[in-house]
Amino acid sequence: MIFTRYPELHDPSRLRDLARVGLDRETPRAYLTELVEQVAVAMDTPFAVITGLLTDAQVFLAGYGPIPAWLGEAGGTPIEWAFCTPMLRNRAARYVNDFTADPEFRDNPLVTIEGVRSYIGAPLISGRGGVLGSICGLDLRPREFGADQLRVVQELAEEAARRLEADAASSSAD
Repeated sequence: MIFTRYPELHDPSRLRDLARVGLDRETPRAYLTELVEQVAVAMDTPFAVITGLLTDAQVFLAGYGPIPAWLGEAGGTPIEWAFCTPMLRNRAARYVNDFTADPEFRDNPLVTIEGVRSYIGAPLISGRGGVLGSICGLDLRPREFGADQLRVVQELAEEAARRLEADAASSSAD
C-alpha cells in the first residue's frame, strides 16, 4: 500500500538525497547519540529519536530512553505511524501537546497501544534542501511545549543534518 497523504515521500529528488546521505542503508550512527540525549534532557522527555523517512517506513537512526523492545527490534515503524510526516510539507519544527486530541494521529497505534501523548520535533533538512527525517522528543503524558523549546529542537535538527552530511561526505571520499 502506498501512503498517499504525503506525496512528498515519493519526490525523486528527496529520494536521491536520502540515498546520497545513506539513510537507505542500516549502519550504526553513534555520532547522533549525543544529540538524542540532548533532546531528551532539554525537552524533559523520557524518549527521543532521530528518524529517517523512507517511502514506506520511518527508520530509527538513533534513540534515547526505554523504547519498546518490539520497536527497537523492528528499527522503526510503518510510515503511516510517523509523527513527523507533516514536516515534509511545512518544513518547520512542531509540537503536539496531546495526541488523543489530534485528528491526524489520535488513532495511531503509538498513541492507542504504546501510550505516546506528546511530541516535539524538527525536520532534518539536507544541504540540498530535502527533508530526510526528524529529531524529536516524545512523552507518555500530555505536555505544553513552547517557542524556546521549538528553537532548541530546531538547532539540534540542524546539527544532526550537518553530521549526516559530514558522514556522507567522508564515506564517499573513502
